[in-house]
Amino acid sequence: MRSSYLFKFGVAVAACVVATGCDDGKIYPSDVDLSGDSGIRVVMTGTISGAGNSYDTGYTLALAAFNEGNEFAVVSKTVGDGSESVELTNVSPSVSSIELCVINSLRKRILTLVSVSVVGSETDRINFDVGDIDASPFSAINREIFSTTCVQCHGATGHAAAGLDLQPDKAYEMLVNVPSTVVEGMARVSPGDASASTLWHAVATDLSSSWSFHHNNLLTSDQSAFIENWINNSQYD
Repeated sequence: MRSSYLFKFGVAVAACVVATGCDDGKIYPSDVDLSGDSGIRVVMTGTISGAGNSYDTGYTLALAAFNEGNEFAVVSKTVGDGSESVELTNVSPSVSSIELCVINSLRKRILTLVSVSVVGSETDRINFDVGDIDASPFSAINREIFSTTCVQCHGATGHAAAGLDLQPDKAYEMLVNVPSTVVEGMARVSPGDASASTLWHAVATDLSSSWSFHHNNLLTSDQSAFIENWINNSQYD
């Protein structure tokens, strides 16, 4: 009888300890909302192409939520090739934007393809239609870097510095396997080898310091690294 009593007492104590550990040990992140129904539901629709396996080397195409002034996603969900509907649930109403974007392994934003503001939203559901998106790494770079930062000097005004036209419909054919006009023996983009590509050197090193325009302050280091990753790891026609 005494042994049976001690056994039951021990089980009761153990159960109490386990329950206390779950309550006080914070086995979940302290900023996670466990209520299940207090956040915003985001439904992204559209047709995603070009991603394939292109983001298997440290980067992810994602639907992500960001706070104002913070480059790291509060929450994110991977978006695959062919995705037509992706959902984020229990998103805090305090976030400032929802984005279809490229993030790195730390969930840091590299490039934003499409964005919608959350500020002032009075609904618990946001419908986010991104349309038809070619999300391949080159397409993302072409759209969000070449067409916004580089094209002013490389083709938009009718003048293409160093003979390099980076208008959207010309950029690929002007870069890949095309001999450099500024560094003998290099290609503008040498597939599989960023170190032999003047594009990467121009935005990531001091190579262009002696040119008419110094390029290495145009992009963030993360964006330069993404270009390096594209050159080294993408499949080329």
